[in-house]
Amino acid sequence: MNRQADRLARIGLEGFAAIDEHFGRAKRRPPAPKVPYVPQINPIPAAKVIDCIEAAQRFKGRFI
Repeated sequence: MNRQADRLARIGLEGFAAIDEHFGRAKRRPPAPKVPYVPQINPIPAAKVIDCIEAAQRFKGRFI
């Protein structure tokens, strides 16, 4: 099993060397810009919660 692992490691090194040769070595990625945290504001106001008694009085037994 060790012989197969060595073979796979050699193949990997050769493959990455070929990629580096073709595309050039990878450059360091610039740091990600820091974005300030902005809390989300819900533009839709919350509806008032009513209980069943207030609903019965408001709608007088009618279904919407």
